[in-house]
Amino acid sequence: MATLPQLYRSTLRQFVANSIHPRAGRSPSIPTHLRALFESGRTIERGGEAAKRFETDVENLVVFLRARRIHKELIERYNPTHDMTTAERVEATANRVGLQGPQEYDAADPRPLPEGQETYREDGQGMEDGAAEGKGSLKTMFAPQH
Repeated sequence: MATLPQLYRSTLRQFVANSIHPRAGRSPSIPTHLRALFESGRTIERGGEAAKRFETDVENLVVFLRARRIHKELIERYNPTHDMTTAERVEATANRVGLQGPQEYDAADPRPLPEGQETYREDGQGMEDGAAEGKGSLKTMFAPQH
């Protein structure tokens, strides 16, 4: 079994390793609360059931903090899109397989279609542009080549 100072140092070490802020930006309240917790642990009678339970709880805390840190490192390593927004994640996934996501339609600023692309007529009666010339229709697309 570890001594109380060893448990305190290992707990504090794991809190520091799990911190996402630089040393100057960390809250000083966590070490203060830990110190108070361990000071209350000194009042527990050594070798008693309460002392064993306290040591077990602190060891479990250290194991939890270590596992949390390792899990975070593994997520960052093997899932690089975990901290992206949904739109960024979709774009990154599309890029990974060699595709590009569609450009979203903006009703306030509609863009004209590029030249040579076919469009559907407003009345729903077939196609305009390319279909009138025989380009791009299903009949010409699957027709035997001469």
